Amino acid sequence: MKIIWLLIAILIVANAQQDSCYEVDPKDPPRRKEKIPLIYHSGWTQELVVAKPKGNRPQPQEYMNQEYIDQHLKYFRYGASFIITTAWLDNNGREFVGNKNGIFVIPKSQMDQLLNTANGNLSIVEKNLGVNPGSWQFRRLSRIDVPFPEKFNVRMPTGNEVGANQYWRPGGVLPNGLLEAVIDMVPKSDYQEFQLNLQ
Repeated sequence: MKIIWLLIAILIVANAQQDSCYEVDPKDPPRRKEKIPLIYHSGWTQELVVAKPKGNRPQPQEYMNQEYIDQHLKYFRYGASFIITTAWLDNNGREFVGNKNGIFVIPKSQMDQLLNTANGNLSIVEKNLGVNPGSWQFRRLSRIDVPFPEKFNVRMPTGNEVGANQYWRPGGVLPNGLLEAVIDMVPKSDYQEFQLNLQ
């Protein structure tokens, strides 16, 4: 009987992981036993920050604890990754990638895990990265890896970035639990491009 219940539990967990991917690689977390919680400064809440018009949202340091920010950014010390349409690279060139006010990235290890879990399923990738469903359908996509994001001002997102949409929330966590940060534009010598096959 115990074996049957164990098998049921395994199936439930496996099914839950089909559409979400939020575990952090064991080597990535800072060497700390507990995760520092996000604490809003007096007078601030998540709802108040999100309600601010895009372009006028405050810097994260103004409304959340610095300890949370510092620990969050340490998850990116082993590399950062993002996905971009290959057409953007073809049209704008590859000397630099990103936007002047910042490009969203996730830890490289989480991108590895996400793509492995998705197994070619584009909708799973879009969902986990907070991309509007169908935005990347029928489009060629490239993965960009940045080995040393600290060279490009890795920081907590403000919600004012070009890529910030209705799914953005303060704290650097995507809807399904992946971590996110923002970096400046990256020159060709400091990133690697890989073609993706997602459908």
